Amino acid sequence: MKVLSAGIIYTIGNVASAAVPFALLPLLTRLLSPVEYGNVVAFALVVTLCMPFAGLNVHAAVGVAWFNRPREELPAFVGTALAIGISTTVLTAVVIATLLPLLSSVAFGLDPIWGVLATITAGANVVLQCRLGLWQSQQRPVLNVTLQFIASTLNVALSLFAVLVLGWGGAGRNVGIAVSAVLMALCAVVLLLASRDAIWSFSRDHIKALVLYGLPLIPHVLGGVLIGTADRWIVSTQLGSEMLGIYGAGAQLGMVMTILADAFIKAYNPWLYARLGSSSLDDKYSVVGAIYIAVPVFLCAAVMVGAGLYLTSNFLLGAQYRAATVVLPWFMLGGAFIGMYFCVSNLFFFSGRTSLLSLVTTSSAVLGTLLIWLLAGRFGIEGAAMGYAATQGLLALIATAVASRQYDLPWGELRRSVAIWFRGTFLVAAHQSAKA
Repeated sequence: MKVLSAGIIYTIGNVASAAVPFALLPLLTRLLSPVEYGNVVAFALVVTLCMPFAGLNVHAAVGVAWFNRPREELPAFVGTALAIGISTTVLTAVVIATLLPLLSSVAFGLDPIWGVLATITAGANVVLQCRLGLWQSQQRPVLNVTLQFIASTLNVALSLFAVLVLGWGGAGRNVGIAVSAVLMALCAVVLLLASRDAIWSFSRDHIKALVLYGLPLIPHVLGGVLIGTADRWIVSTQLGSEMLGIYGAGAQLGMVMTILADAFIKAYNPWLYARLGSSSLDDKYSVVGAIYIAVPVFLCAAVMVGAGLYLTSNFLLGAQYRAATVVLPWFMLGGAFIGMYFCVSNLFFFSGRTSLLSLVTTSSAVLGTLLIWLLAGRFGIEGAAMGYAATQGLLALIATAVASRQYDLPWGELRRSVAIWFRGTFLVAAHQSAKA
């Protein structure tokens, strides 16, 4: 019941946070041409590309540290993580500003200043995730979603001011994203220090632990970046900026399913980590049962969400972007596969076997990119979306296959695992009702 209530809170919070920038979509698709919207998509892609390096994935280590480090050691560990996040962001910004002019064809012709802003945005997001991730591990969902909603609202408010008042067009949207990210990162640092969840520290042992945790994740995150953005790079290369804008608008609609999957995993992680750390055999069965149950649940959610979005697509997209509806079913399916993958990937994070997860991600990314290239060339933007969904399905399948070989869980006992999961869920529900 605790997981269920947290899941409801995270779902409401994620939907509310996403609804704020989502409300921008009908406005942007009417104010910006597909080429201008393509530049907004391009900036977001560079932000995503910088994420593995700007911050060194310290937010992932902070979330796990709550479960495997002594409480008295945690503030210094988080403080060291913040220091690494800020310093790696500065270093990455210098490198990106130097390389971007040499890679203009790959980076959609973006000026170096946009590369620097994208890097700072990526690093600021990592710092914010340190605060959000720690609250998630502490099972404080209300604080988590409140800060998430404030960040989203600020993002949209600054974007609207830059686009409508200053008249900066697509550049205004990018500036709004960057400035809001920096302000929220500063807020996250203040909250961490004020709550004593972090103190500034440069412990050699903590630096070593964070680097050893984060470096093996770089191939994993880069693989994830490739899986999540290869379709957009390929659409831009093969079909041009205008089609990238149309495809990006469709992808924005498709993000709804990913948002729901993210809400689920925020509630699911503490429950999963508690059972993985338990010696009870029933807890092991419950873990497997939850993974199996997630498959039909995510597929049914994809169908229902997709139908709702399709019915409202004329209002959300506008006339210039109506062609984007052809990609919607594939993004719904891809989002369902993402949820399935999330259920399994946290086994690797809990055990610290991030290098193994990197192998899974990079292999899926390479195969998926080849598939997207072939399908986009044959079927245009719909083919790219098909390839996106197939890549997410491939990732979920490979991750599950590797996990079943590497982790001693009752993978082959589907019926018993599901039965124990149901029994545990309803027993807890009955107990909570009796107490009420």
